[in-house]
Amino acid sequence: EFSEFGSSGRVWDRESIVDLLAAEAPAEISSVADFAIKRVALDAALVTYRAIRSGRETLRSSLWVCREGEWRMLFHQGTICREE
Repeated sequence: EFSEFGSSGRVWDRESIVDLLAAEAPAEISSVADFAIKRVALDAALVTYRAIRSGRETLRSSLWVCREGEWRMLFHQGTICREE
């Protein structure tokens, strides 16, 4: 069920993201700020934060759901704020 709206504007599914992450070199996240979790239901939470990775600042948001006692990311979005 997972999907992502990437900062490039591309829409990704779970299989594509897993393949991409397995193939790319790890990037160092130099800063994470404004991390917040807002419970939107007993079994759902919205996570938001600001990250700087490889000189690019992005706003990140993800929707997490709890199913059978396990939290899983259902949706993620990255939006570019600025590039250094």
